[in-house]
Amino acid sequence: MTDPKQLAKLEFASFCIEQYKVATNRHGRDVEQMFQQRGVIAFLLEHYEVLHTQGEQAILNEIDEYLKHHQA
Repeated sequence: MTDPKQLAKLEFASFCIEQYKVATNRHGRDVEQMFQQRGVIAFLLEHYEVLHTQGEQAILNEIDEYLKHHQA
């Protein structure tokens, strides 16, 4: 059985993928692949405690900032 905390983190990462997809008008699969390749998902999971308390726009800003500093 999955740990509830781990499940919450995975749901949060999924939420972030969906929000980023909508905000950038991309396909979800493309965003998921980019997030995996550039380490965004690991970043989201590592910083879940802080990030999940922020609003959607603040989370998107954090993702954009992360991506600026972690170019492909």
